[in-house]
Amino acid sequence: MKNVVVFFGGKSVEHDISVITGVLTCNILKDEFTVYPVYVDKKNGFYTGEILFDIDEYVKLDYKKLKRVTFLNDNGLYEIRKNKIKRIADIYCAVNCSHGGNGESGALSGVMEHTEIPFASPSVLPSAVSMDKEITKIALKGMGIKTLPYVATENLYDLEKKTARLGYPMIVKPACSGSSIGIAKANDKEELILAVLDALKYGKRAVIEKCLQDFVEINCAAYKNGKGTIIVSECERPFGKDEVLTFGDKYEKGRREFPADIPEEIAVKIKETTAKVYAALKFKGIIRIDYLVKGEAVYLNEINSVPGSLSYYLFVNAPKEYLAALKEVMDYTVKEYNCSTTYIKDFSTSLLKITGAKGYKKS
Repeated sequence: MKNVVVFFGGKSVEHDISVITGVLTCNILKDEFTVYPVYVDKKNGFYTGEILFDIDEYVKLDYKKLKRVTFLNDNGLYEIRKNKIKRIADIYCAVNCSHGGNGESGALSGVMEHTEIPFASPSVLPSAVSMDKEITKIALKGMGIKTLPYVATENLYDLEKKTARLGYPMIVKPACSGSSIGIAKANDKEELILAVLDALKYGKRAVIEKCLQDFVEINCAAYKNGKGTIIVSECERPFGKDEVLTFGDKYEKGRREFPADIPEEIAVKIKETTAKVYAALKFKGIIRIDYLVKGEAVYLNEINSVPGSLSYYLFVNAPKEYLAALKEVMDYTVKEYNCSTTYIKDFSTSLLKITGAKGYKKS
């Protein structure tokens, strides 16, 4: 069977959610692949081992049962033992289940590109754009896609002046975080200051948006199949007890309506926008886009380049039914990777000889 790596965990506030997504994905894939779960710990170390297939092991993980691993630039997985490395396997493809942090920012994508392992998840550019909520808005503006008015800030300086055009209430978010962690609604100046200070605990910048009233939140996912066709899910409506969906609403006590009971024209618009964004930002792998809908207006809220549970529930009824979609995603990734190896990446010149003759030699 082909060898597949699944990454999850990482130095991120979304670490635990990532573990759930990763273990789920490993167990889906192992029926048809030799799966190497690669747990990224909270210090960004890579580990693999059979116990990583069992979600109960993570309550108190026994590192003595794990192998420390790394990657070189030859599509191989290596064990690190006593300052030596040993090749474990040739890797056919890798799947990213690491939410937030370096897993979702494009850093892990860059590692896979450098080590020449086909990566069945978004590459560096779309990952980086999606992770940063301010940059997401800038990119979407260029595509003519509507988002809520906003400002970004790194501190409290001139905060009232910066946000005057928004008006209360406002929503404050860490620029580079997810799972609704660090998000708060501000109804006045005091709440705004507290919300910004809290958001800045999670990163360098906070994004402050005009708070939409009486809206409906809608999610829609997409992936590219083995033929390169973008497959878009039906729309989902998540529910929470408050105006702003919390971490608990998303992962603990929330409920959902699927397909979402919204007008057909709104559903079509959301699905068309999802496909447009997927294509324009050159995504691959599985993503989910979250929208805010008020009347006939549709605002793109955020792009999740590594969605929780890889959004399997928006395509199939049970996790095991998702295997076919994951195989298609990997098939396309490997085809794309094989094509990229044919590009010219070497250009011979005499430049080094010339510069050496001009005095660039070590004295």
